Amino acid sequence: MYTGVAVNNKKGNKHFREELVDSPFRLIIVESKLDGKKYWFLSNDFDLSAKEIAQAYRRRWDIEVFFRFLKQELNMSHLVSLNKNGIQVMLYMTLMAAMLVLIYKKANKLTYKTAKRRFSMEIRDLAIALIVVQCGGDPGLFFKT
Repeated sequence: MYTGVAVNNKKGNKHFREELVDSPFRLIIVESKLDGKKYWFLSNDFDLSAKEIAQAYRRRWDIEVFFRFLKQELNMSHLVSLNKNGIQVMLYMTLMAAMLVLIYKKANKLTYKTAKRRFSMEIRDLAIALIVVQCGGDPGLFFKT
């Protein structure tokens, strides 16, 4: 088994040099029940069964899809906090926003992108109206209705 080791050349460009890995691996071949495709996994964990390793990869893929959804659809590009509580709060808030957008989409019979855009515009307008009212102003003068 070979691995790529990062090496910087004289110009500062990063290249990868192949280097032999001395640690043992095991090959796990799993066949899908749905389409009969075979998936090959390399693992250095000899304590878990092949079924447990296959389940871990399946869960990993679900997590990847979930984070792709957060990044692409909800524009969550980075975590604001690095502690467990902060990450949980951010994820729950993002999921609540996603659920509100989905409810808005279904209620207004829109596509997801249109619903997301309109929902964000309405939330922005509502926040501005609340700020105008708190400052003693008339939101009717601010918004053309």
